[in-house]
Amino acid sequence: MTHALLRHRASLLLGAMLTFPVAFAACGRQQTAPAAAEEDPTRAPTSVATSHAPATACAPLEQLAAMDTRRPVPLQPMMAWHQKQNMMEHLVAIQRITDALAREDWEGVAAASALIESSPQMQQMCHHMGAGADGFTELALDFHRRADAIGVAARAQDGTAVLRATSSALEACTSCHATYRQDVVDPATWEARTGSAHAPAMTHGDAR
Repeated sequence: MTHALLRHRASLLLGAMLTFPVAFAACGRQQTAPAAAEEDPTRAPTSVATSHAPATACAPLEQLAAMDTRRPVPLQPMMAWHQKQNMMEHLVAIQRITDALAREDWEGVAAASALIESSPQMQQMCHHMGAGADGFTELALDFHRRADAIGVAARAQDGTAVLRATSSALEACTSCHATYRQDVVDPATWEARTGSAHAPAMTHGDAR
């Protein structure tokens, strides 16, 4: 496998990650006027256009969700954003790996690989993000285990092995993206699907 082909695979993964479709479980729920407004005869009634605005705004997302047959991964909004940030960081790591490999900078390859290798923190994050989707955690963990081989090959200064390991890690990425999509849900839906009452923290990467 050539360096150019590896960069091509990385660019395909970039496109997949940056266009990770999102379905909003709360879309389509029509907002109702507060009870106080209904009881006040002097207050003008809510127009039909206003009352149906949320459903109208959500219609394109509902159409997209209907076309996207991949399995949903339920995530609260902050969790979904954390996941997107993590994926973008993984892409940066892959870019750094390919750049360092082209220069035969073995320390650089190993350092970039360390950003996506398996660790207790990564395992905790994968379990947390995949709590509501059977099989998602296993695929996520498999990606990080495959990434471990990149650092091993770099320390052996084996460029071919680095390419094979990086390609294997990218294969895990594309397989996961072909199977799952984000499904942004509210806390009540999250709790119902996962059995967890977790309230996501604002800090990026916090999986507590």
